[in-house]
Order: sequence, then C-alpha cells, then structure tokens
Amino acid sequence: MPTRPYLFYGLTNSLCSQCLTKVEAKIIFQDSGVYLAKHCPTHGREEVLIADDIDYYRQTQAFIKPGDLPLKFNTPIKYGCPYDCGLCPDHEQHSCLTLIELTDRCNLTCPICYADSGVDELGGAGTTSSPSHLGRN
Repeated sequence: MPTRPYLFYGLTNSLCSQCLTKVEAKIIFQDSGVYLAKHCPTHGREEVLIADDIDYYRQTQAFIKPGDLPLKFNTPIKYGCPYDCGLCPDHEQHSCLTLIELTDRCNLTCPICYADSGVDELGGAGTTSSPSHLGRN
C-alpha cells in the first residue's frame, strides 16, 4: 500500500510568499516538524516550517480560545481578509497575536514574518532596540 511522506493534520488559509495571494494550506507533520503546505496557481507549491516539535504543537492546540467578536474594530473593510488586517469589521475573532519588535537587525526573509521593519528601512545599518519597560512591574 502506498504511503505519503507526511501526516495530514488540518486545513487553514495562508498567503503565497511571492505574490501574497490568499491560498489554502494543509497543516502537515513531516520529519518531526509541522509545516504549512500550500499551492499558489502562479508560483506553485511551497512548504513553510511553522513548528519544529510535533508533540508541542499538538499540546498548544488545547489553548486556542474559541473565536468571539472583537471589542473594537480599528480598520475599515477595503480589500477583504487577510489584506485589511488590523481588526476590521469583517474580522471573525479576537486578536491573538502580540508583536513586540525588539530589534531591527532582522532581514525579514522568513516567509511567515508578521513584522514591518528591517534593514532596508535603515539602509542596512540596523540597531538594537532597548525596551526598558518590558518584564518590569
């Protein structure tokens, strides 16, 4: 009986890392990692590592809060999800990701990056931020 080199876990939506087109993505377990396997009609198949520990990834799924309506919407609907990101009225659930930029030395080449800064903005210089308020009471 033929087998696949991966185990299918679930489905989600993602973006093509080349053209940012919304694409369906399979969540798969392969070689002890968790990947998004996606296919863009223009740029083809792409696999992106989202976790390097399958057991830990499965455990984190127990902490997912059921979706509920955001308390406040911050952006208008202009292009539709996911392009109007920022809690528009079309948003289906609460926000669940907090992003704190600690450095601008990153080259932002990770295909799953949420940040909006990098060495290009500084002409390649890059400096380390000093978030003195983090971790203090």
